Amino acid sequence: MRFLSGLSALIALAGLVATAPASAQSSWSSGEAIIEADLVSDRSIVAPGDSFHIGLHQIMPEGWHTYWRNPGDNGLPVEIDWDLPSGVEIGEIVWPVPIELPLTDTIMDYGYKGELVLPMPVTVASDFAGEAIEFRANATWLVCDTICVPEDRELTLTLPVGPEAEPDETGYWYIRGALENEPRADPAVAAEFAFEGGRVILELSGGAFANTDAISDLRFFPYQTGLIRNAGAQSVATGEGSTLVLLEPGYAVATAANSAQGGVITWQGADGQTRQSVAIEAQPGEGGYDLPAVAGASVPQVMSGGILGLVLLAFGGGLILNLMPCVFPVLSIKVLKFVQAAHADPGAVRRQGAFFLAGVLISFVGLAGMLVILREVGLPVGWGFQLQMPIVVASLALLLFAIGLNLLGAFEVGTRLMGLGAGLADKPGWKGAFFTGVLAVVVAAPCVGPLAAGALGLALTQPAPVVLLVAAAMGLGLAAPFVVLSLSPGLLRFLPKPGAWMVTFRQFLAFPMFASVVWLAWVLSIQSGPTGLLLLGAAMLALSFAVWAHGQNGRAWSVVALVGLALGVASVVMIARLPATTSTQSLSAREEAWSRARVAELQGMGQAVFVDVTAAWCVTCQINKLTVLGSTPVEAAFDRFGVASLRADWTNRDETIAALISEHDQAGVPLYLLYPASGGAPRVLPTVLTTGGFVDALEWAADN
Repeated sequence: MRFLSGLSALIALAGLVATAPASAQSSWSSGEAIIEADLVSDRSIVAPGDSFHIGLHQIMPEGWHTYWRNPGDNGLPVEIDWDLPSGVEIGEIVWPVPIELPLTDTIMDYGYKGELVLPMPVTVASDFAGEAIEFRANATWLVCDTICVPEDRELTLTLPVGPEAEPDETGYWYIRGALENEPRADPAVAAEFAFEGGRVILELSGGAFANTDAISDLRFFPYQTGLIRNAGAQSVATGEGSTLVLLEPGYAVATAANSAQGGVITWQGADGQTRQSVAIEAQPGEGGYDLPAVAGASVPQVMSGGILGLVLLAFGGGLILNLMPCVFPVLSIKVLKFVQAAHADPGAVRRQGAFFLAGVLISFVGLAGMLVILREVGLPVGWGFQLQMPIVVASLALLLFAIGLNLLGAFEVGTRLMGLGAGLADKPGWKGAFFTGVLAVVVAAPCVGPLAAGALGLALTQPAPVVLLVAAAMGLGLAAPFVVLSLSPGLLRFLPKPGAWMVTFRQFLAFPMFASVVWLAWVLSIQSGPTGLLLLGAAMLALSFAVWAHGQNGRAWSVVALVGLALGVASVVMIARLPATTSTQSLSAREEAWSRARVAELQGMGQAVFVDVTAAWCVTCQINKLTVLGSTPVEAAFDRFGVASLRADWTNRDETIAALISEHDQAGVPLYLLYPASGGAPRVLPTVLTTGGFVDALEWAADN
């Protein structure tokens, strides 16, 4: 599945074909396989109860490579799905020691070149009664040179079964060579790691690491993606009877501090000829090393004063959310309720304000808690991740559609049929206040404002209590205007008195709701294609029919209404079962799909690069696109300064894009990166763009 999820980004590399060597082009553009592949075994005949190895044998053309279990900054490892007879079991791939595959000064991959065998252990049941064993493998891999090409191969190998096992002379040496190149753990070697002074520090003691003088050219290959900066410097220092490996931290280092981290250490032996290796499982250490800090290499660490700054940024970001187009229509409903209650019962307004605050805080903290949980299990996540699930988008669209119908007077709140969904947010009293707060947070999630983006991005690199505190501060900012209004009786007299204008205003609010539904339907069409859009339309039709039927008299009509409501819910549930479509929105004439390799190549050609990390469900992204990125002055500036434009589309979940967002200390989208023409790290542009500022930034990138 990981292979398929990255396929759309990898296909974008086909734009490099024009610059690829002719010999490389000829082998794959005509449909021919690049890698020669087959299955080998160290047995020519197997016996019941036998244990042996089978291997995927690959021969790569010169200049091409495949990837290790942790591919580094790019790439995908080999994946194999087996079809085996009953009584035959096959284990995990035994990965030989990888080599470094530098792409640029800032991008490093791990993998293999030349000839490769990936062994896997096989066990045959003692009561196996077949005459032969047929191994059928569906193997997928990514092979790269100047370009990257995904390959998918069906491979088979049939081994006869006899009373006694017999070795296969050729396959035996293939398998043996690969197993001898497997990094193995050494019981004499102990490993600990810590993060301090801007470095990840591996302390290796015992075995070969008791004497640092006998070790040269040491390299660490981590199993976990994002633990270190793969292209960063790796240096060795001497501890007290141990070897210290100093590494630059990666985007996931903050989440790795409390768990063991595995990897492979390779080094040159004392003879200067033999490359040696050992597999390690480094336990979290206490640190305390007397080492200088590395400037610019640390993951942000928030001290007590910094937490206050984060909280204030998050609070300001929450205040700004009140003005976002995706949030304002929902909050306007609550304003109407305040107007209705203010002059008759100020105490009721205070209670509504308190419950509205509770709904906002519980939702914000709950959403942040989900992010923390996903982060702790090793998934790169970002704010607004829930809208990457089509069923959430469809459910929210149906809910806003129901609220719009209610605002137009199609049904009354509180009935058994519609007491769910729209009725929750529009109920009188504390229930309506609480669920309006919940709904406000749901629709506010994709609207990460300029202050909130920085606060959330930094918070997500910190321990869980900091993340939850920042989320609560943002919730306080969102709820603050209503809480202040509800707790200040003197301000209530400035609210207009109830009257006929409220009916008109209430009906008017239905249309921003329907506009939000149109936007969500567009998002869903990108995520799930035309079928998803059709099912959403069917759900809306069923809901409308249920509302109409419920307004008729008689029990029979009530049953019909319930059936209509059930059909609407079923249509939404069916959306969750649809396969994900390619999430890339339609690219403009000047845009390409983003990949790290494409950025590196363009910079290598002396061209500045703009990367638009966006999503269809991100309202701020769409506003920036309409008002700035798609404007005539900006289009002209791209041409004038020769800046390339790439789009990284995060509408559907994409781990590579999530990692890119996390690497730049951001919580979500939009994220705008501008890479200078001379190479090097990008400049992160503001979340909210202006035409003049953006044109100036393009000029800077072209001149640097």
